[in-house]
Amino acid sequence: MLDKRYQVFVSSSGEEMRPERTVIMQTLMSMGFFSWGLEQRSPLGTALARRQIEECDYVLLLLGSQYGACSSSGIGYLHLDYIYAVTKQKPIIVFMHAEPLRHALALQPDTLSCATTTATLAVDDKHVAPLQQATQHQPRLDDKFLAFRQQLQRDQDQVFCYQNCKDLESSLRSRMLQLLERYPVVGWVRPQNLQILQDEIDDLKIKLAQLRLLLNQQQIDPFLQLPEVQLDELFRFEYQIHAYQEGNFKEIVLSRQSNWRLILKVLAQHFSQPLPEAFFPKIINDELNRVALSDVQQYMPHAQFVARAQINVRALHTIKLQMRKNEWIVPVGRDDRQQMLWKLTKLGEELAATIG
Repeated sequence: MLDKRYQVFVSSSGEEMRPERTVIMQTLMSMGFFSWGLEQRSPLGTALARRQIEECDYVLLLLGSQYGACSSSGIGYLHLDYIYAVTKQKPIIVFMHAEPLRHALALQPDTLSCATTTATLAVDDKHVAPLQQATQHQPRLDDKFLAFRQQLQRDQDQVFCYQNCKDLESSLRSRMLQLLERYPVVGWVRPQNLQILQDEIDDLKIKLAQLRLLLNQQQIDPFLQLPEVQLDELFRFEYQIHAYQEGNFKEIVLSRQSNWRLILKVLAQHFSQPLPEAFFPKIINDELNRVALSDVQQYMPHAQFVARAQINVRALHTIKLQMRKNEWIVPVGRDDRQQMLWKLTKLGEELAATIG
């Protein structure tokens, strides 16, 4: 396995997040990541922050109970980091305090004895509803903060809440591994490993050439001899997948059975518009990543999650041939990069519409 490292830009609202930021930095370092970020923000540091975001692999946002210092435009530096990361299409992961009002109170311990009522914050997956019952001694959550928090929950799928620093560390360790699987990047490789990487590339090129030759040899006869199938007929295939259990992963080969109705349903969700042929394995592998945990748990009962599913090449080829033989999905030309484009036929659309 190559010795890879990834750069993570960490952005938080300010000094009140120092304990959480320390936990984030130390945990990332122990996991082998390079962590970047500016603790003290000012207009002079904006250009440096943007350059770090451009060069990083992932962006981590840490949100407690404050919107943080604002730029001359009135937008917080944390908010500006988020906007810039989105424009650069960087994978973003967000950790926010589950109860920001309680977090704000914890920053002012001397006011707790003066409080006559306790303000709470109800948090669900998409909405924040502050119950502003506090006395004059208790803090009020800033409107900009609440709007920004809601924007993150609405627009980002990698948003996780934590209760304390220990909870934050545990969540970070598991979520970062999942982020690597979901959004793989090149990362940084030690120079002495470049030859290993080049050898792997050369080996993959040879295998790709062999597969192309095999597909060219089988392009005519299998298609002509292939019988049409019915939607309820079963198709058995093998696939490889990584199973994670107690922090370790194991690559296993599994067999799965599905009817053509389900296969058509999965593909139809994407091929309503012309897509390159390379989307066939991506769509099927994404679906396997979603449903394969039950298959894996038959062999590894304590498996926690799965990733990197890869359907058997012959099975993938059979699916494409069968879809074309049944006139459900057919080639419709090539794009400007000369990639073959596939699209649902009228028959495929009608059948897909009847599948619940």
